[in-house]
Amino acid sequence: MRKRKRSLRPLDHTYSEQQLAGLRAHAQAQKQGTVERLKIAIASLQVQHQPISARTIYEECGLSYASLRRNPEALLLYQQHSTFLKREHKRTRTACPDTAAPRDPLLAYKKPDLVARLRHEQERRAELERQQTTILADYVQKDVKIAELEAELARYRQYFEGLRLQVQPQEHRS
Repeated sequence: MRKRKRSLRPLDHTYSEQQLAGLRAHAQAQKQGTVERLKIAIASLQVQHQPISARTIYEECGLSYASLRRNPEALLLYQQHSTFLKREHKRTRTACPDTAAPRDPLLAYKKPDLVARLRHEQERRAELERQQTTILADYVQKDVKIAELEAELARYRQYFEGLRLQVQPQEHRS
């Protein structure tokens, strides 16, 4: 007997702010409850001198590792007390295992999106280089023109200086 696939239609739920606030409060209470259960389980395991691992925590209080992983505060608490992780920490001597390395936002992109972004940036860079080349060529032409005008101005100054030297004696004779 074949099961018929149900079409996945988006559910159209609109919640009021009061309902959303209630949901958020409930989620926060659940998170705190998880952290409290974990603290009690860790304390109990330490009293019993048992290793603190995901398996022993599950046996002690019924919290699975997936539950801990979904709750950042509980995961941090577990990582701080885990016997295995402490042993690994002593071996590797890392700087601070409790602080997670910041995740690069580009790692969230799919490869085709990254390729598209890369190509777009390469085109943009090529366009900027063309613009800069054009601007540089304009500046070089202006510098050449300025040099030509300064040379011409120097010739005119020399001509006028010579002319002034010829005119001065004639002015003194008159």
